[in-house]
Amino acid sequence: MKCLTLFLLLFACCFKVLSQDVEQLVKAKPFTINGTMGLGLGTYSVNGIPARQRDFSYIFNGAPTLSIYGVSFPFSVVVSDQQRSYTQPFNQYGISPTYKWITFHAGWQSLEFSPFTLAGHNFLGGGIELNPGKLRFGFIYGRFNKAIEEDLNQPLALAQQAAYKRTGYSTKLGWGTERNHVDVIFLNAKDQVNSLSNTPISTALSPAENMVLGISSKFSFLKHFVFDMDVSGSIYTRNVLSDTVKNLKLDKIGFIKDLITLNASTQLLTAAQTSIGYQAANYNVRLKYRRVDPDYKSMGAYYFETDVQNYTVEGTLRLIKGQLQLGGSFGVQNDNILHDKSVRSNRKIGAANVSFNKPEYGVDLRYTNFGITQDRGLNPIIDMFRVARTNHNLSAMLHYNINDESISHGFVLVGNLQSLVDLNEITKPNSKSNSKMANLSYQFGLPKKAFGVNANLSYTVAEVTFGKTIFYGPTLGLSQAVDKGNLGLNASVSYQLQRNNDIDAGNIFNINFNSSYRLGKRNAANLSLNYLKSNSKDVTLPSFNEFRSNLGLTHSF
Repeated sequence: MKCLTLFLLLFACCFKVLSQDVEQLVKAKPFTINGTMGLGLGTYSVNGIPARQRDFSYIFNGAPTLSIYGVSFPFSVVVSDQQRSYTQPFNQYGISPTYKWITFHAGWQSLEFSPFTLAGHNFLGGGIELNPGKLRFGFIYGRFNKAIEEDLNQPLALAQQAAYKRTGYSTKLGWGTERNHVDVIFLNAKDQVNSLSNTPISTALSPAENMVLGISSKFSFLKHFVFDMDVSGSIYTRNVLSDTVKNLKLDKIGFIKDLITLNASTQLLTAAQTSIGYQAANYNVRLKYRRVDPDYKSMGAYYFETDVQNYTVEGTLRLIKGQLQLGGSFGVQNDNILHDKSVRSNRKIGAANVSFNKPEYGVDLRYTNFGITQDRGLNPIIDMFRVARTNHNLSAMLHYNINDESISHGFVLVGNLQSLVDLNEITKPNSKSNSKMANLSYQFGLPKKAFGVNANLSYTVAEVTFGKTIFYGPTLGLSQAVDKGNLGLNASVSYQLQRNNDIDAGNIFNINFNSSYRLGKRNAANLSLNYLKSNSKDVTLPSFNEFRSNLGLTHSF
């Protein structure tokens, strides 16, 4: 009865909105279409090494938007040869028409209801989102994975991984606005046992099933405070064909057995994150906490960092009318949150940055520190195997500009230092890792003539336990716009030398050319050419040269 009442209320709201907008719909254009489409063609040739891509490649993409009496129907189309020849070309089509507070989804879609439930997994299906006033409702259903048969005739590196057909649905019901809301999200997905003709034998693949319940919320209060929270619980059955658990009693929550298969392979895992922040005119502070159980999974997402617990504090201070900014963060992280590992790893992550910028000049400094240590878990740690390391990283950028209407000069100096410090005296001799980098660039421009020159010199040193490598060399580039800016031309040449343990290891010569031309208001073309020649004096590395070309055409309508 409650569901019927809710449906009637929604229908009444829809009817009222449509009735009010009848006159506007009549006045609107009945049919319009606009968007872009493009075609890209590429060639490739190489001598001295195996080919790193195909001799010829193509890609066609389009993003048309169809409007019928003010209702928008955006489409997306991509057809390319990027997949291997053993499979069909990559084709995906999706549509998400919107009218007022109603959005429909059809075809290939990627949506996010919350970070730990439906979180960007591609699916082929349909759905609807309703946002009348403060109501926040969403529902999707579709295929999350297609069935892929095992092919024992293909080499393991080239064969597609076998997979069961996976279908599922997710729904969201909430109340509020983007600034203040509470959403409840539910997801249920399952592999189809009969979707494969033969059971895979080369992999440990088994049909799985998943049910996730989550709560996502955000609140702003007392003008400056913002609080958000995401909590989820996932029941994941790794193999629906496993032995069932006899005499399983769930009492008042026994209805769960009607929603998901429960057996010896079923796991109940949780994930949560929350933060509270204070935002003022010239500064802000935020505290964050995140905890994800080991092996937490959701069939609505691709990947999670699991078995992790984080505490983080971060803040920013703005002074001198925003020209001076001070910021930083510090966090601690640990694994073994269920206390079932032999050791526990503890990490400390800190960062600090200072920037002062004016239109003519500025400086940016940033320092990060990443440290990891280990404590005993179920077992004590032997000192020779104990991990205790700190990674320091310092970067700086200075820039100075001289600009007027007829000429411009720009100088930029960038530097970076990275060092790994091993605190374990036993492993220290074999874990050395340091690097230094400096880059000085100069840009010269004639704005009225749309002409520019840029030059830079780079120097990089990488030191590890077994040796030292140095890369250094110049780069020179030119740019010119002609025909009232319709034609743009860019070219660059670089020459990089390499030394290994103070011995000449060769050089790399690289030439790039790019051009773009606007053919009227709706059409454009671009062409890029690249030639690379590697002269190696290291017997372990071959000398080679390769050439790439790409032609692109775009049309707006």
